[in-house]
Amino acid sequence: MDHKKTGPQELARLTEIPVDRWKNIRCGRVRASTEELDACTALWSEYAYWLITGNTLPEAGQISPEIEETRKNLNAAG
Repeated sequence: MDHKKTGPQELARLTEIPVDRWKNIRCGRVRASTEELDACTALWSEYAYWLITGNTLPEAGQISPEIEETRKNLNAAG
């Protein structure tokens, strides 16, 4: 959520999952279920493998927010 600058209100609007559920996930009160993971992978397909496994496959376009941030920083640096 933080990396994509998408808060609970916006996620609720985009996914039809209640805002309180997103707030609880963000605060660590509950873990994301398959419903929330499916919603996130629908929004950000490039993170699907990372969200499910914690691993990346950059050669297949499956990255993490950290890899995306690093790429942006490298491109900005020249």
